[in-house]
Amino acid sequence: MFFRKQKNRGGKLPRMAAHSADAGHEPEHYRIDFDMMVKGSIFDRRGGKVRQYGVTVDGATRLVTSGDVVNRETYKALLVAGAIRPVLGTPEDGGAQSDGN
Repeated sequence: MFFRKQKNRGGKLPRMAAHSADAGHEPEHYRIDFDMMVKGSIFDRRGGKVRQYGVTVDGATRLVTSGDVVNRETYKALLVAGAIRPVLGTPEDGGAQSDGN
C-alpha cells in the first residue's frame, strides 16, 4: 500500500511551457528537456538517455534530470551556470519569439 505507484489525481501537471504563458508574464515552472541541456552527465535509463546536472540554489544543491519540471529560481540558476539553452519567448532570452521570424 505504501509503495504503490501514485496515480495522477490532479488535473494538469505543473509543466507549463513558456510559449503557453502570457507575453509579459513569466511562467512559474519550466520543463527541462534533454535537447535543451548543454552540460551534464549522460546516463542510460530504461526509457532512453537522460542528462543530469547539479546546481546550487539558495545554498541547496539540486540535481536536475532532463524531463524534470523546475521552478523559476532553479531555471535561472541553470541559465547562469550555462547548463541549458533559454526557452524562446521568455525575458531571459531577450523576448525572442519562436514563430520563425
